[in-house]
Amino acid sequence: PYRSIEVLPFDSHGWFGNADQLADCFNRIQITDVIEIGSWLGCSTRFLASTLPANGKLYAIDTWRGSPEEEVHQKDPRLACLYQQFLSNVIHAGLTEKIVPFRMTSLEAARGLNVKADLIYLDGAHDTANVYQDIIEWYPHLKEGGIMCGDDWLWPTVQTAVLKGAKELNKSIYTSKNFWLYY
Repeated sequence: PYRSIEVLPFDSHGWFGNADQLADCFNRIQITDVIEIGSWLGCSTRFLASTLPANGKLYAIDTWRGSPEEEVHQKDPRLACLYQQFLSNVIHAGLTEKIVPFRMTSLEAARGLNVKADLIYLDGAHDTANVYQDIIEWYPHLKEGGIMCGDDWLWPTVQTAVLKGAKELNKSIYTSKNFWLYY
């Protein structure tokens, strides 16, 4: 998809604040493949991909239409060219060989992609039902010994979903600021 666009100037907009926590994940286990649900303009995507080894792949799953539950996304003037901007940002970062974007819903991707990852990072939906569905649908895509984690722990809706998923999957939860991780 990188060859199919007119490259836009770099746009650093984003809400990524989990670099330290994700770096710690890379210190815990060897990570070669990452699935990221929710990429927006790619702040976390670029961080994760730049941390991967040369043969690593990051599968970025997003509709690039914004989050329906976040009114701020629906009013963002970049929405019309969000996917083009994401791809442009990846090009500017020199990470096109590592980042494989899939422009589809999380559910479509979880049910259609035959990919397993060492790390699954959830930062797509923010409502309880969809976060829980992401956890349950993506958990089978986690390699044995892999890490499932996510953003927005401080949102009560996300906490409810993460707690419900932990109970169903028999996992414990580690949290740090706005970050959560199953172990």
